[in-house]
Amino acid sequence: MFERTRKQLTIFFGSILAVIIILITVTYYLILQQTLQKNEIERLVNVKDKMNHQWEHRVEEMKRERRAPDREMKTMEWVFLLSDELIALVNPEGKTYTSPTAYTAMSNQLLKWAQNKEVKKEQGERFEITDGVKTEVFLVSSNQLNNSGGAYWMAIDITRDIELLRSIKLLLFFFTLILLSIAIGLAYLFAGKVMVPLKKSYHRQVEFTTNASHELRTPLSVIHSSVELLEDCKEALPEFEQHVLDGLKDEVERMIRLVESLLTLARSDSKQWAFQLEAVDLGQISHETYQAMLPLALKKGVDIQIDPPTIDVHSSVIQGNIDQLRQLIYILLDNAIKYTPSGGKVTIKYLCDTHSRTTLQITDTGIGIPKDELSRIFERFYRVDKARSREFGGAGLGLSIAADILRSHQAFIHVTSEEGKGSVFEIVFES
Repeated sequence: MFERTRKQLTIFFGSILAVIIILITVTYYLILQQTLQKNEIERLVNVKDKMNHQWEHRVEEMKRERRAPDREMKTMEWVFLLSDELIALVNPEGKTYTSPTAYTAMSNQLLKWAQNKEVKKEQGERFEITDGVKTEVFLVSSNQLNNSGGAYWMAIDITRDIELLRSIKLLLFFFTLILLSIAIGLAYLFAGKVMVPLKKSYHRQVEFTTNASHELRTPLSVIHSSVELLEDCKEALPEFEQHVLDGLKDEVERMIRLVESLLTLARSDSKQWAFQLEAVDLGQISHETYQAMLPLALKKGVDIQIDPPTIDVHSSVIQGNIDQLRQLIYILLDNAIKYTPSGGKVTIKYLCDTHSRTTLQITDTGIGIPKDELSRIFERFYRVDKARSREFGGAGLGLSIAADILRSHQAFIHVTSEEGKGSVFEIVFES
């Protein structure tokens, strides 16, 4: 139980830390990506400004010296460009020029766009090109020459930025994995720290319940014996005293059952509920419990029946503890009879399937269980109808004991119910 709770707390704390770590990592990556993209656009704008300024300067020189535009363009220098910047220019007369560059494939592509007058976005477009065995990425754009009728296409190499982002993404991925592992370890450690006072409190509670149950058994047994002695001379007592004696007997018996249930649960919680597995005939103990519960059913006017197994009786043998299994069936039958009105019916049936599983079904036509209560019926001290449970002498511990027995036998139970029509408790044992 504590280990399961610790795992749940670890998942809870670990999930919170994981979300925080992932959010921080993703935010950092997005900020870095946006920063690099902004820097790329600024570089592109810078190339545009340099080209416009250089062209204006050349136009002014031509006006002063009255030189032909094409002669001037032949002597134009591209020293204002960096090594990772390149331009293809179409002058107002329609002649095309390209800046000297080591990016031959990209320069040819710019020249092709210039000749075809293919317009590119002013803010830039990403373009991949393979030069030999290496793929390079460029940010490309096209613009008009200032008041001249010419145009130019430019590109800047952003391959390093792309590679940097990929490297950082990979590093962040492994860094996040490491942080998540550390976070899970810390969450497990913190969950263990949280569980320490809970364990101490729980063990003190179990110890108190066990000791109190042991201490209460003796006085309750004495009181019960005294009540039985008084019953021998019950007829000699006045009617009022007889009524008080009957009520006292019922309450003492209810208290004895409650103490026994508490002691059983305390032993289960403290792992002192030791038992040895053995071959148990589920059909036989079902029949024995049926015989024991028959007088109670007849007294209440409930028809109780046990159906024969659907296959050979030897197939109903399972590995378990006979006392606990008998107690399990007793609890379920007792509940079925208590909550089935007079004239109703309780049926016991068991069968086996081809997967070597034995199933025990206890069906009743009682008051049923509301759908929103089904998930809580195995909780300790939980009662669907507290007023009626008090009337029937229930304390809300029977089904919780049954759940502990099922866990100790690695069996599971499925409950279906409909208000006013009854319930079906189906228990599946692995043979």
